[in-house]
Amino acid sequence: MIENESGPSFEGDAPVAAEVHALGDRRELALVAVERTRMPMVVSDPRRPDAPIVLANQAFLDLTGYEASEVIGRNCRFLQGPETDEADVEAIRRGLAAGEECLTVELLNYRKDGSTFWNQLAISPVYDAAGELIYYFGSQKDVTARRRAQALEQAERLLLREVDHRALNALAVAQSIISLTRADTIDTFSALVRSRIAVLVRAHRLLAKSAWASVQLADILQMEVPSDFHAQVQVSGPAAPIPATLVQPVSLIIHELMSNAVQHGALGNSGTLSVSWSTRPESIDLRWLEQATLSIAPTSSPRFGFGLSIAQGLIVQQLGGTLEIEWAAEGMIAAISFPAIE
Repeated sequence: MIENESGPSFEGDAPVAAEVHALGDRRELALVAVERTRMPMVVSDPRRPDAPIVLANQAFLDLTGYEASEVIGRNCRFLQGPETDEADVEAIRRGLAAGEECLTVELLNYRKDGSTFWNQLAISPVYDAAGELIYYFGSQKDVTARRRAQALEQAERLLLREVDHRALNALAVAQSIISLTRADTIDTFSALVRSRIAVLVRAHRLLAKSAWASVQLADILQMEVPSDFHAQVQVSGPAAPIPATLVQPVSLIIHELMSNAVQHGALGNSGTLSVSWSTRPESIDLRWLEQATLSIAPTSSPRFGFGLSIAQGLIVQQLGGTLEIEWAAEGMIAAISFPAIE
């Protein structure tokens, strides 16, 4: 330790590489290096209350936007703000308390103008010849661009994974459509497949409109009501968001039930259709009530249309739900329940 008019000083660590004639100017050279380096640097004094900054180079002022008079005498925490993670701040406290030789933490800091930057902060303690802690030396590095690139890369990976998942889901539904469709002629088969693929297209448009987030059940129902039958169909129920991954199969289920009502049920017999639903924390219960003006109840056990088999398969096998059908003189009554979670 060296005593001078300005107070205690220090010899510093033994140089790793230095010419003999430069050793006498070592302290002056070190100060010049700190002042002129492009890396932002500060020195704080832990012997004074709140460990204020006693030296800051021009690179630090340029990075933070503060004047020298606004920095000297303040603790470095003035760079913290509302979104600075307290866990990062606590890591600094713990590291300083433990006396780590080189503490490195990345945390969100704020410039004078309120803009933010990710700061890779490195803090090293400085001891005098007697082993007393006399300064903290801190360097800052703006790593915002690197953090942003990492976040973008992560977002791209998640997006590609999600696109892959949605594509596989759509292809699985399309494969089911083709394998389950039954028809007496090639033309009829082709028409049925096209109509069902069109459902997937309409569902895709709903998803795109919602930015691939959830879609309301009411919107799916309204989308699948044939244009000539809007006056005969009533839908009612609370907000019921359908997760994006379930929108296409749910749309296809509604399409099959609606087509059955037109071809074999109440809608094709000048009747009405009422669709209502209720929600539970993780599921939706839907009631489908057809009321025809003439008796259309089946006289034997077969279902009205093969589309009901497709709907039932999707509800039970793909959604993990249930479908219960009751045949009344006025038409079909169906109770559907399925999980409404990803």
